[in-house]
Amino acid sequence: MDCKIWNLLSIASRTRSKQYLLGRCTELLIGYPLLIFSYCCYRNKKKWVFGTNVGFIDNAKYLFLYVNENYKDIRPIWISPRKEDINKLRALGFEAYEKYSLKGLYHSLTSRVYIFTYHSKDINYFTSGGAVKVNLWHGVGIKGGKGGKLENNYTSRFNASLFTKIFLPHLYESNDLFLSTSDMMDKHFKKMFDLNDEIIFDAIYPRCYYMCKEKNFMLSFIEKYESEDLKQLIQKTTEYKRVFLYMPTWRGGMNDDFIHDAGFDFADLNSFLKKENMLFIFKLHPAVLISNNIKGDSYSNIVFFNKKWDIYPVLPFTHVLITDYSSIYYDYILLDKEVILYPFDKKSFLEKSNDLAFDYDIYTPGYRVDSITELKNALVSNQIFKIPDRERILESFWGKTDFRNLDILCHKIKAL
Repeated sequence: MDCKIWNLLSIASRTRSKQYLLGRCTELLIGYPLLIFSYCCYRNKKKWVFGTNVGFIDNAKYLFLYVNENYKDIRPIWISPRKEDINKLRALGFEAYEKYSLKGLYHSLTSRVYIFTYHSKDINYFTSGGAVKVNLWHGVGIKGGKGGKLENNYTSRFNASLFTKIFLPHLYESNDLFLSTSDMMDKHFKKMFDLNDEIIFDAIYPRCYYMCKEKNFMLSFIEKYESEDLKQLIQKTTEYKRVFLYMPTWRGGMNDDFIHDAGFDFADLNSFLKKENMLFIFKLHPAVLISNNIKGDSYSNIVFFNKKWDIYPVLPFTHVLITDYSSIYYDYILLDKEVILYPFDKKSFLEKSNDLAFDYDIYTPGYRVDSITELKNALVSNQIFKIPDRERILESFWGKTDFRNLDILCHKIKAL
């Protein structure tokens, strides 16, 4: 078996159940005849289907909401394998269907435009034949594509075996539009995904368009669209002198329990935060382990962010982001807030990871700490942790994109 697909299956076996792999094989057997049939279907250019495979979050969510609110000539439909997402959206008055329901299949087969955050698999790859595919992607930054080089990237169609293309066809599909944000990111994505200039289009990420709105707008947005639990968290942030958000990158299996290595003693940290009237929010990747089965309500001044929640409505209500190599750094700088970098494992991470396309020190400037003691000292200092050379970083990763204008993207999609 091809070593690349074997590595992917090994990861899947560790992070997902055997039932998932069995279900995937079954989907392939049914899917390929369906894919052939999908090329024969008439597609309505006024009907757009949206989806994100990990829930109602990210760029597809925000563009879906924007189109619903502003483009009455378009029929936006959300497609998802999750009943929870479908029920939530229907309760909000939106049109949504399960991926393999009869209506889900019908609308996926007859919609002209597919809008997704990762791949058309977010909706249904096997119903996408003949559709216009719009990839909004899920982040700018210094990571991606095994160094950002086509020859190192297993998703390169030139670097894959026939078996991998059959088993994971969505990784090798062609997009009709790929959302980028700057000249530097254009070059990066073209290397990563073998894209040409006609497919790349620069505009603000939909999630950042909403994130950058004034707080009153965001409060109204949260009241209208978000869960009661998230509303309670937003209210909770107003009760503290400072709110810190810790969002480390996932180590990709190199160290899934790195929180222990980072030196966090939750009881000690909570006592420290309580004394200083501060709130600490942990937003971790779903694959990250937390030792000792810590419960989210165990500490008064620490919140473990639910993996089902959307972090973007919360960002404007935090004061300081604490991160390391994560792409959230580049979204957060749009808010012109404070950032502390905590790359405690920088040496080992940079040695083991082959996923950095740009120099970490050059493109991630900011105040850095190397230990939990230094981090705690920074939290209680009176220092303002503004990002030095912010304009250069904004230009590199966001170019001249207008974060107040999402219509430019919608008009481009309509013109496809």
